[in-house]
Amino acid sequence: MENQISFSTIVLIFLAIFVLSALKLSIKIVPQAQNWLIESFGKYSRKLDAGLHLIIPFYESIQHKVNVQEKQMPPDPIHAITLDNVTITITLALLYRITDAAKYIYRIENPELAIKTVVNGIVRHVIGRTELDGVQSNRRSLSTEIEVELKAASEEWGIMLTRIEIVEVDVDDATKDAMQKQLNAERMRRSHVTEAEGKKQATQLNADAELYAASKKADAMRILADAEAYAVTAVSRAIADGGVTAVDFEIKKIQATAVGELAKGSNAKIVLLPTDVLSGLSGTIGRLAGKL
Repeated sequence: MENQISFSTIVLIFLAIFVLSALKLSIKIVPQAQNWLIESFGKYSRKLDAGLHLIIPFYESIQHKVNVQEKQMPPDPIHAITLDNVTITITLALLYRITDAAKYIYRIENPELAIKTVVNGIVRHVIGRTELDGVQSNRRSLSTEIEVELKAASEEWGIMLTRIEIVEVDVDDATKDAMQKQLNAERMRRSHVTEAEGKKQATQLNADAELYAASKKADAMRILADAEAYAVTAVSRAIADGGVTAVDFEIKKIQATAVGELAKGSNAKIVLLPTDVLSGLSGTIGRLAGKL
């Protein structure tokens, strides 16, 4: 009896161990950012996303654990020839993530190498239709064009390209020297143009200043002429109104004052008076005597 109890106990223990092992093998917890691929006797069965899952032990097995986080391809340089026959080296930053783990594992053996090969071909094709200046100035549009070309091929492998950027464009030394000479010539041309524009503006400003000065001078002369014309008109009006005697008196007074100034000189012994002054004085004296 004791032997039977011991044997049944051992069987129960083995059954418990078997059940616990089966439960452990059937319960799977997939971490975040991973996909697990299940195979049944060597054939792909299904995919497990992140979370808690149950599988059939001994019938289903986990063969591949795929990381679906975004990744970056190594930035290997790509040699290409532009439309104007310039050999350049392009470095791309290519970001991708796995959208279908089953395609990524079972459709192609080495996905990263395949992507590199396709990228090299597409980049050379796109660059071959573009001149060097276009490559330098239109990096964003070229990156977009390369990304569109790569989408069709990458989707067949369960890969989605999230971003492609042209990081660096390098040319050979001879082309660099030629580009530097061209750049220096362009800078010199711009310098000459700027200097010529400066001289042109200075000449124009000087001409405007001279024109402004001449205009102001003409205005001043016109105002002076108007004043003199007004003075002459006023004198003429006074003479016409009978002021000849007053005017003649003022003239004679001015002449007498001038004669007095001449006589003040220390060396003046003889003062010669003009005949019109003498006649004016005599006429004035005669008129005064007549009134007396």
